[in-house]
This record gives sequence, structure tokens and C-alpha cells, in this order.
Amino acid sequence: MSDHTDPALRELLDRAAISQVLTAYARAIDRLDIELLQSLYHPDARDEHASFKGTAREFAVHAIGYLGEMFNTTMHHVTHSHIELDGDRAAAESYYYAVHLMDGDYAKVSRFFGQTYADACVADGTMDAGHEFICTGRYVDRFERREGAWLIAHREITVEWKYFRPATHGDPGSEIEGIAAPASRDRNDIAYRVLG
Repeated sequence: MSDHTDPALRELLDRAAISQVLTAYARAIDRLDIELLQSLYHPDARDEHASFKGTAREFAVHAIGYLGEMFNTTMHHVTHSHIELDGDRAAAESYYYAVHLMDGDYAKVSRFFGQTYADACVADGTMDAGHEFICTGRYVDRFERREGAWLIAHREITVEWKYFRPATHGDPGSEIEGIAAPASRDRNDIAYRVLG
């Protein structure tokens, strides 16, 4: 876009480009798409993601590997964002909640949730049901526009609430059990067929 673009239009376009990166992050994480995830960050970007601190490229490898190993599925939601623009730089604070489903593997459950929880699930017969983990917080990002593209230059997250429990299921043959439209955790997912 030329330097003569109306300032109000330029602001709308910049906000839309930043919002696109924020929502593409959720797809990348949930579909375990490392290439997409890495493409949302500048090559020299950093990510401080709870227990992980390092380059964004290292984070992508770590996150995709860990989520693929530990969870059957995840669903990340960016609920709303506050974006402040300053020329070719921007700051964004985005609220999120993320839902994770883990199968009933004792080693995984005790590793992630702790042995006390795992032993309690064994004792009450809920170990094999699977386990839900929900967390909420904020992505706090510094964006930069380089060569016309808005990408994340630095991300830091907060984790402000955590909740977990054995997964709940309907009775065999119930209507809730019949509601099924599974996703794929790779590029075979419907989103790639529809959106490209």
C-alpha cells in the first residue's frame, strides 16, 4: 500500500493484519502446524510462554512436540484483543482460554497433573475417562511491521486460571455420544480444505 493511504484506512488495515496473526496462532497450535506457527513470528522473535523461554522458533518446536505428545486435542480461543499502533510497531494484549484433552494414561496424567490427582482418579475409577485441562490468561505481544508484514517480535503470556477434571461422557447410545465431528491435528483438517 502506498505512503499516501488514508491514515484511518491504514489503521484499519494494520489492525486487521495483526488480528489475522492472532487468530492464525490458534489454528497453528491446535492443528500442530509448525510451519504456520513459525511463520507468525519474525525470525529473531522471542517467546516467554509460562515455563518456556527462548526463541520463537524453539518455542514452535517445543510446543508442537509437547502438545502432540501429551494431549489428544486442544482448542485455543483468542477472545478479544486490545491493539495499540505506533508506526511500524504495535502492542497487543489478547485474552485467551485454552481447552486440552488428555487420554487416561497414568504416566501422562501423573506427569502433568501430579501423582496425587492420578492416584485419586485410579481410586475413584475415572482414570480411563480422559482428563480435561482448561487455562486462561493473556498473550501480550510486541508486533513489528517489517517489509510490509506484521509479525510477532516478542510474546509473553500470563496464566491466570487453571482447572482440570476427569472428562465427562454420555452414556453409550445417548444423543450426546452421537454428536461427533472429529477434527484432524494436521493439514488434513477441514480448515485447510476450505480455507487453503
